[in-house]
Amino acid sequence: MDDANESHAEANTPSATAPEQFPISLRGFENEDRAKNVGNLIGSYIRELSRYIDLSGLDGVTIAFDYAQALQELDRGFETSHRLTPTDGDAVGIAMTPRVKRDGKVKSHIVIMAELAGFLEDPEGEQFKWALHTLAHECAHVEITARFDTAFPGVLLAKAYDNMLDGLRWKVILACWEEYAANWISATVGENRIEADETVFLRRLEKARSEANTLIKEYRIHGDVNRILTEVFSVYGDLMKFACYQLGTMRGRALTLDDLPRTKAALTGHWFEPHFHRLNQLCQDIADSYSTWTDQEPFEALGSLAEAIVVENGVIVTRRAGNDLWVDIPFSSETMPD
Repeated sequence: MDDANESHAEANTPSATAPEQFPISLRGFENEDRAKNVGNLIGSYIRELSRYIDLSGLDGVTIAFDYAQALQELDRGFETSHRLTPTDGDAVGIAMTPRVKRDGKVKSHIVIMAELAGFLEDPEGEQFKWALHTLAHECAHVEITARFDTAFPGVLLAKAYDNMLDGLRWKVILACWEEYAANWISATVGENRIEADETVFLRRLEKARSEANTLIKEYRIHGDVNRILTEVFSVYGDLMKFACYQLGTMRGRALTLDDLPRTKAALTGHWFEPHFHRLNQLCQDIADSYSTWTDQEPFEALGSLAEAIVVENGVIVTRRAGNDLWVDIPFSSETMPD
């Protein structure tokens, strides 16, 4: 490339948006040189990704061999009884981007397993593209958090919900939107994750209702209304969330159900089929007005969908005066103890 073409290419390259300096904490490495090399490598990847993903809200990065411990010990800048733990079950967590508060502002801190960072050292390795996609996905969470906080200041890490139902709804709302958006933004970086996303979603689709019914059977014995409400929202919220992983990748890679015969076959005639299409439309509507939102109604619609799914599956929640709730769980053959 001659000097003129090189200058033109540089002029058309977006500027890096990551902070000029951001801390990288390295835990459990065998020596300082190894830690420094990995830290510099991850820092360079993040700075390059920040040309295409807005990382101005990045607080810092932690790369840890003791990933679970690193999550628990992360200074989040505010008091909370919630302990961060790696995702387990159908999808095993290897990276997370929790929200933190610094000087009164909401920011995002990326925490990743050191093994994942190691895969980025070998661009020819079979795990490289997967690791690069995962890093891009976490970077996307930084942008998504900043966009939401700019549109709706005082909500993230600050909003007090009027009742338990509103809190459960917003947990589903944020999980669904953020995973949809993160996969949409990072869909074409590194590995194509559509097959993996589809596999996890289909696994959840197969098991969700039976798992929720088992929890309701247990409720018939223990009688704890708050517990069963939390558990059932968690089961169906996870189903919606993993659907959103897949839907976000589909949007990012311009795929339809015709490109995914396994999903299309599994949904045909399934009780979740109309909800899958509704979920897709709601996420598309939010994404179409990305970062220009003027009210929270499009997000609340995701919460209403979660509530409708829970009601359809046998847990009826009614709002009463004074933010009181009434929960009714009618008897059915599927939810009676054996």
